[in-house]
Amino acid sequence: MSDAISTGRTGEFFSAYVLETYGIEVHHVDRSAADLWCRVGTQLRTVQVKTASCPRTTGRGRQPKYIYHTLPIEVDWYCFVAMDRQLLLLKPASTVVTKSTSFLPEEFNEANQRRTIEDFLKSC
Repeated sequence: MSDAISTGRTGEFFSAYVLETYGIEVHHVDRSAADLWCRVGTQLRTVQVKTASCPRTTGRGRQPKYIYHTLPIEVDWYCFVAMDRQLLLLKPASTVVTKSTSFLPEEFNEANQRRTIEDFLKSC
């Protein structure tokens, strides 16, 4: 298994674990572009997980960022994982409109993780 596939798979299982701690029923599916199916009550949401092992610099003098490839696919939510920080952020797919999505390292924190999971729960 390639490093990228291994990193991605690790992020999927990590995301499932974290979401389940919030009472979300999670199924790892890896089909039809979705990595996870998440059920809250009677609502089902599809989630595409994107994982980065660490932030990287895209040019000289630029601040390191977590960078994710986000080509248009049919899912309800994206889950962005920063493996080195063991944190995630969720965003509705409708707000992810570029081929690449990036976050500064400081955006991955416990408060933002909790807030984005709560936003996910409110959508259900």
